[in-house]
Amino acid sequence: MKIKNYTTEIFILTLVLVLLFYSSNPVFYPDSPRYLKGSLNDPPLYFFIIATMQSIFTTLNSIVILQTSFIGFGTIFITKTITKYFDLNIIVKTVVALFLFLPIIEFYNHILTEPFSYGFSLLFVSFAVRLIYNFNILNLVWSSAFVVALLLMRNQFIFLYPVILLLYLGIFISHSSKKTFTLLIISFLSIILIHNSLISLNKYIKKDSFKNQTSFNNSSGAFNFIYIDAIYISTIQDIEIFKDDDLKKTLAKIFKETESQKVLLKHYNGRGHFGFSFPIIMNQSNVLLKDLAIQKNATLASLKKEISIKLIETNFKKYIKLVFKKFYDSSWLFIFLPFFMVLAAFPIFLKEKSNFSLLIMFISTFSISNHSIVYLFGRVQPRYLIYTDFILLIFVFILFTIFLQKK
Repeated sequence: MKIKNYTTEIFILTLVLVLLFYSSNPVFYPDSPRYLKGSLNDPPLYFFIIATMQSIFTTLNSIVILQTSFIGFGTIFITKTITKYFDLNIIVKTVVALFLFLPIIEFYNHILTEPFSYGFSLLFVSFAVRLIYNFNILNLVWSSAFVVALLLMRNQFIFLYPVILLLYLGIFISHSSKKTFTLLIISFLSIILIHNSLISLNKYIKKDSFKNQTSFNNSSGAFNFIYIDAIYISTIQDIEIFKDDDLKKTLAKIFKETESQKVLLKHYNGRGHFGFSFPIIMNQSNVLLKDLAIQKNATLASLKKEISIKLIETNFKKYIKLVFKKFYDSSWLFIFLPFFMVLAAFPIFLKEKSNFSLLIMFISTFSISNHSIVYLFGRVQPRYLIYTDFILLIFVFILFTIFLQKK
């Protein structure tokens, strides 16, 4: 065994050790307690990992060590996979590994789902690449397993369903046979079954311990963030579309308060205004809607859903413009770049059915889907986008490398 053949691996392991020697103390954020206690509204995998590690080592430092090491392993694995199929030289290989490792410097010791989610993303993409270039049962099983792991880590990864569906469709077109079709169908159905069964089992086990989370204060779900969009694009005049007098009075108070602080669309003052408005609308609404939920024996989530649907129906054009503006305000490059990559790769794939064009389509839809679900159903924060953006940029870098080598 020649050490020089493992230079990149040794380099990454050294960086992992440097980070852990610098500090292996956990860093807590406002969301951390819900992962430590296990929220009924969160997928169970991160809580399960924390509970297991604490039962063995009785310290959260073990979580930091595990998740940092896991990302290091994921970085090494995806680098080896890319090197195998694109024949990268040692310099390019090291650049790829270093760039993919960089994000963990910011969050490696956070008690949040980001570290494990990023590690699982690296492994998922690794096996997706292997599946495209070497379709076999083992690669299909591992790809499916990492999809399930991501779905059980964060609700955000629900976007993987259409991504996997498109990937499997492309693989079937490339390897058109009954056996391939059967294996892909079994894999897709298994992902759905395992994911939903474990989520349901988790809720069943924890339902007695989290009765309060299903009461009036529960505002989880897709409409928790869509509601803020709906209020932002509306005005106090829009409350006339509601028939319930108590709801109209509550909304009137919300709009008067938000208008007084000039946080609605009508007071738009430039790029990023929605980010400034977001916490104000959320805080003002939750205080007033909680009282209404108790009064009506409803949940906060159901009220937000009712309000959101009606306000968006009334201001649909404004809502569409807001969504596109959020695309532009945050990371427009990671929407337009993969979009044009898909446009370039799609006709080539239809004509030649090449693995490389399918890979470009997969990486592009992986990025677009993640950004889209964050813009539509969540709060736009950079830490929600790291799972796809760094991988996309690495493949763009590899594209340029291949092009220049051919030149």
